[in-house]
Amino acid sequence: MFTYVLRRLLLMIPVLWGVVTITFFLGRMAPGDPADAMAGQRASEEQRQRIRERYGFDKPLLVQYGVYLLNICKGDLGISYDSHRPVAAIIAERFPNTFRLAFSAMVVAILLGITAGLVSALFPNTFYDRLAMVLSLIGISTPVFWLGLLLMYFVGVRLQWLPPSGFGDGGIRYLILPAIALGTQSVAFLARMTRAGMLEVMNEEYLVTARAKGMREVVVIFKHAFANAVIPIITIVGLDFASYLSGSVLTEKVFSWPGLGRHIVTAIEQRDYPLINGTVLFFALIFILINLIVDLLYAYLDPRIRYES
Repeated sequence: MFTYVLRRLLLMIPVLWGVVTITFFLGRMAPGDPADAMAGQRASEEQRQRIRERYGFDKPLLVQYGVYLLNICKGDLGISYDSHRPVAAIIAERFPNTFRLAFSAMVVAILLGITAGLVSALFPNTFYDRLAMVLSLIGISTPVFWLGLLLMYFVGVRLQWLPPSGFGDGGIRYLILPAIALGTQSVAFLARMTRAGMLEVMNEEYLVTARAKGMREVVVIFKHAFANAVIPIITIVGLDFASYLSGSVLTEKVFSWPGLGRHIVTAIEQRDYPLINGTVLFFALIFILINLIVDLLYAYLDPRIRYES
């Protein structure tokens, strides 16, 4: 296991290097000059030139790339062109809000999705099963931004049960609507995956043996059936959680949630290269680490899975 983890950690290095390289050169290939965005429309050419010299835009592209790569190796993500603050400090400030939103969305997805999938599997081809699958199909097909606008209008504006948007005092009331909007598609995927996994194992011989030994049905379902169907569910949970941490841009934008995804949209509009590159690198690191954790959970949940050197 230790050898496997070490090998995965070492493989992170070329992956992150590739992310840094692609992000750096794609940003420079995009149309527009960051000096124009920082100087403003009324700035003179001399002012723009001073900005280019200050931030190194006048140097060859490969030289800029080499300097940036060297700084990354030192742990320096650079200084934001817009706020003139360290990128690492901006990420540390904004990411907790994104984490709260992603974690809340996954709690909603796990509670509703797995419950709906279990009910559908335990009562197949019934009204409850069909209703759960129809709702899951609607959930998969519903765009996040459209669902967010519906929740804001009906729950926040018409019924006034919850704040329609914003961060407010950071209380849970401001978190419920964006968490539901973000987690709806995961609810649908988890429901269908849980149903398929449970139906696959419900008639296995070890369950028949467990029932023959006099075990209660609850123990048979959760300790034996669900435990053997949980591997694909863990995969969905891990991938969705990683994507929420790195890709909840639409939800944050619609609900004016001050997270990292919303901030990177502003950085793209302003050609804030250090903030764009640093945030993308941070998202890639999170995605890789969560995938590693999911792989390790496989071996913990299923003793038949072993990672040998």
